[in-house]
Amino acid sequence: MFDRTTLQYWVARFVLGLLLLLAVGMGVIQRFSPIKDSVGLISLAMGVFGFSISLTAIKPMTRLSTYRSRTRKAWGEDARNAFERASLPRRIFYLLVAVAESDGPIRAAEREVVRQFLLERFDDPVSSDEIRTWETQPLEVQDLIGLAARVAASLSDSELDTLFCWCALVAFADGRFRPDEHHALAEVARGLSLPSGRARMLFHLARAQFLAGSNREGNNQQRPRPHNPHPRGDALSVLGLPINANKDQIRRRHRELVRKFHPDAQPNLGPVAQEEATDRFRAIQHAYELLTDTP
Repeated sequence: MFDRTTLQYWVARFVLGLLLLLAVGMGVIQRFSPIKDSVGLISLAMGVFGFSISLTAIKPMTRLSTYRSRTRKAWGEDARNAFERASLPRRIFYLLVAVAESDGPIRAAEREVVRQFLLERFDDPVSSDEIRTWETQPLEVQDLIGLAARVAASLSDSELDTLFCWCALVAFADGRFRPDEHHALAEVARGLSLPSGRARMLFHLARAQFLAGSNREGNNQQRPRPHNPHPRGDALSVLGLPINANKDQIRRRHRELVRKFHPDAQPNLGPVAQEEATDRFRAIQHAYELLTDTP
């Protein structure tokens, strides 16, 4: 009934919030409420609710209003119809496969990684048979920016972070990271409307997850943690800071990232995505602790 992927939905939500605020300010709530509220708690609650739904509609409105600039490349009718009929897990499958194919035809090992990746993150209703069906019906488009933008339309900001990290993990899966894959991730970030600085930090957080073997890729074996001769440099990369950053810069950036990367609920992507968002938050905390403990 309510399609969260449309600009109209978020504009309506924004306007509704403003109307609630206006009604509270003009005393309409007090006059027509059947409950006597001499203290004004009901009005206060309605005002806070109206402000909240308007505020949370601003970013989706901005993202969807710029949607056309990221989806200029025309898709064929078959591809467009196939995407519109696809579930969210299938749309994410299309995106992950496109990233895996950025350095050449997808290999059997990469295909298995994508398959296991989806099975672990979307345990209901995705099945192995469904994924094999998707593999026989690929989405015939060469447009990573537009594909990422279309997948992003129904996701929150925190879920966009998670989706970018998933793409990075798939790019790392074959143990090699090539310029073609770097370019592919840059296009994904553009499609998801991620600022370049945020995308870089997410890249380093995903890299830390991959190297540490925070492994939900399906093999149930921890990868060995490689010897790291430059822990300070890696910690600064996680925080998006230059190698010569001082203690005040580190503290300011930490406060900023704690606000931006606090692990919000991820209802569209599921509990594993929520766990991964928590892991990213912990990685930021760990990097900060390492840097502030270093003389």
